[in-house]
Amino acid sequence: MSADLSKMAPAELKAAMTGGTDGWGSYASAAEHVPYSRPVVSRRRCLCGCKSRETHAGMANGIALTNGCELYVARWVRAHR
Repeated sequence: MSADLSKMAPAELKAAMTGGTDGWGSYASAAEHVPYSRPVVSRRRCLCGCKSRETHAGMANGIALTNGCELYVARWVRAHR
């Protein structure tokens, strides 16, 4: 699957340029690919226990690997860099 770079968000484009687009959207690993966050709309509660809604997705190689509040996902991204 080829990645359309003109339609990517800034954080997603930076991750694609840093880590490459091989297998973009079909395979992702937080250990092998560049992690980044992306806003999402969800009605579910966050995993961290803060009782707020899931507002962001933790992404790698175009695939969401985790969801949570903004702080939870920011910490996840920082931990997997």
